[in-house]
Amino acid sequence: MAGSVRKASDGSWIADVSINGVRKTAKCKTRAEALARKREFLDLLLKREAKQVHRSVFTLIEARALSLRIRWSGMAYERTAAIYSQEAVNYFGAAFPCEELTATLVDEWRQALAAKGNKASTINKKVAAIRAMLSDAHLHGHLAEVPRMPRQLRMQNTKDRVFSPEEVAGFCRVFRELGEPAAADLLVFLLETACRWGEAERLKGQDVDLAKGRVTFWATKNGKPRSVPLTRRAIDALKTHMPAVRGHRVWPYSYNRFEYLFDRAKDAMGLGEDRALTIHTTRHSCATRLASKGIPLHQLMAFGGWTSLASVQRYLHLHTDALAGCVQALEA
Repeated sequence: MAGSVRKASDGSWIADVSINGVRKTAKCKTRAEALARKREFLDLLLKREAKQVHRSVFTLIEARALSLRIRWSGMAYERTAAIYSQEAVNYFGAAFPCEELTATLVDEWRQALAAKGNKASTINKKVAAIRAMLSDAHLHGHLAEVPRMPRQLRMQNTKDRVFSPEEVAGFCRVFRELGEPAAADLLVFLLETACRWGEAERLKGQDVDLAKGRVTFWATKNGKPRSVPLTRRAIDALKTHMPAVRGHRVWPYSYNRFEYLFDRAKDAMGLGEDRALTIHTTRHSCATRLASKGIPLHQLMAFGGWTSLASVQRYLHLHTDALAGCVQALEA
């Protein structure tokens, strides 16, 4: 058994522990932090050694498979959960034992995600995927206890990226130049309905009533179907794509295919480095337009399928004109 703390050439400190061929190292800013990491590694590796030989280690890849099967299967959130949980597996390693996850290690992952440009809200969702995996593993007897996770990151009230009219026109033009006019119509539909990608992807002909100008999303993130009135632009975008068989899907794209076209359009418009501009920006753009026109927040929540006021608080600063009645009441 060996463990050491040493100073690196760049002034940082290295915690290094090895037990029976299993080695863990960490780069720290101070000697005190390195000593703490050394003790943490020793505890982890000694606990691992002390386990009974017949007890198998439950790995992250196994926990992911379990949650995909029992928690996320068939849910509107399934694709996103699969992506986020895979990111965790890629970072820590498929064979990483679930019981060895610590708040410190998860926090290091959060810092790596932030360095890549992930927002605090996105990072919290990715950590929530790990928390769900560990909880399911514990529930099914693969973990003696659920490792503790760090507290959620505080979400800053920053302004969301939205599409400008010029950008919408530019994206539609590039899509048509690529021979993908349906992608242009789908972009308009997303911008006019504030729906999530998964809701649009699952939309079937039988869910659309062009005569009444209404669309119903059945597979939603919160599991509650909602009907949304359609603008003229949304109807025009839909009508040439209505399937002959009502049970078939309206839009011909998977997420990966549309994302590929979306990224090509970004590059063609010189926006390739704009990380804030994503497919989900369509949802923020629609909500921002509605809030800026004084639509009451409870109506905005119903239109976009948000279930809590906290979800639409970001648009509150655009909603001050609708509060003029409060001033009038106070003046009276």
